[in-house]
Amino acid sequence: MSETTEDRINFDYDGGTFKFAGVVLSNLVLQILTLGIFRFWARTRERRFLWSHVSLGEDRLEYTGKGLELFLGFLIALVVLFPIGGIYQGLSIAAGSSVAGQVAVNLVYMTSLMFLIHLAVYRARRYRLTRTLWRGIRGTLTGSPVRYALVALAWLPAVVLSLGLAAPFMRVALMNREINNMHLGDRPFAFDGQARDLFAYWIVPWLMLLLVIAGYAGVIYLGFEVMDAANIDINDPEASQPDPETMDTERVTDAGAMMPGAFALLGIGGVLYLISVAWYRVREFRYLAGRISFEGMSFSSKIGLGRVAWIYVSYLFTATIVGLALIVGMMMVALVASGVPLDPDMVGIGMGEIMEELDEDAQFFVIFGFMMTIAILLQTLSRVMVFHRMARAVISSLTLTGTQDFSQVTQALDSSPRLGEGLADAFDLGDF
Repeated sequence: MSETTEDRINFDYDGGTFKFAGVVLSNLVLQILTLGIFRFWARTRERRFLWSHVSLGEDRLEYTGKGLELFLGFLIALVVLFPIGGIYQGLSIAAGSSVAGQVAVNLVYMTSLMFLIHLAVYRARRYRLTRTLWRGIRGTLTGSPVRYALVALAWLPAVVLSLGLAAPFMRVALMNREINNMHLGDRPFAFDGQARDLFAYWIVPWLMLLLVIAGYAGVIYLGFEVMDAANIDINDPEASQPDPETMDTERVTDAGAMMPGAFALLGIGGVLYLISVAWYRVREFRYLAGRISFEGMSFSSKIGLGRVAWIYVSYLFTATIVGLALIVGMMMVALVASGVPLDPDMVGIGMGEIMEELDEDAQFFVIFGFMMTIAILLQTLSRVMVFHRMARAVISSLTLTGTQDFSQVTQALDSSPRLGEGLADAFDLGDF
């Protein structure tokens, strides 16, 4: 029977927030108990949860990766990275005090790292696709990870020298190489995005970044101007304070009058930059998604800036409240542990005064317990309130439009990688 689908197929995500929070929290506890080794199995558990709650039409995704695969891939990556680190240290020692030599060594080292990072990104995405099934058919990513990394390196100098202005061109070049090598079974995806389209959006946050740089430069310049006019030398203890008899009062006054403007430019520019970057990321995602197609069917996204902004604002508000509550809780624990009797007159007592009542061991356990608690809670909050909600927003915004007979899609014959993401885990890139 034909399974031709007409018009629109919506993506959906129905993972429960509290269920995901349970997965994240248990993962964090197990990682602490295993000194971080469980992270590979933790990542696999999260992916299985997320994949199983993503559906396209009436069919759900399935993740078949294993924690052991990620762990073994990571160990192999370390075998590669340790010699590179050793070579870098050896060359750095050999270069000695030569500035040119140190610059050359660091340039080669950073270039090598950038190459390996992009190589890792491509290989990690290949692994995830081959472990992703839809209707029993797995994804694949063909093409060369080396060529992908070389494309990134080719664009990197232009991005750096243009202060990021060329970033959309690098982004589209990498997307072109990645998406056009993606397959579902034996059928390919296609990408036809143009960098000039993204550039029209990117110029806005780039100009806002110039405002931030101008404000920062102004603050630094005026600060040095005041110090110079007041004959202040921060490296000389005897000249660390202004000398009223020798300082140029007019220059100090003029620089001081301009300082609020420089700080205002820095602050306003910073806020506008953050807003414009968020706006650009939304526009970028919608544009890139809209330029991807699969066998005549086109993707689209309707995600909006308001929803993305609310995710971050609500997280920051909640994290602030939780952080303050933890500080109060730590003070109460320290107070009880110190044996100091509770009485109304202690309102306003400082944390330092409470800690002074504890011996060194008790201080250590109070501080350690506080740090561990806040790390676990804030990590859980960020995964649940930012990552999980963002995943829901992004996935639910996607639609596939067109006509395609999915019964004609068959399993690809390409072999899938046996091990996990390796270098991506070593560089902490192996998320989703």
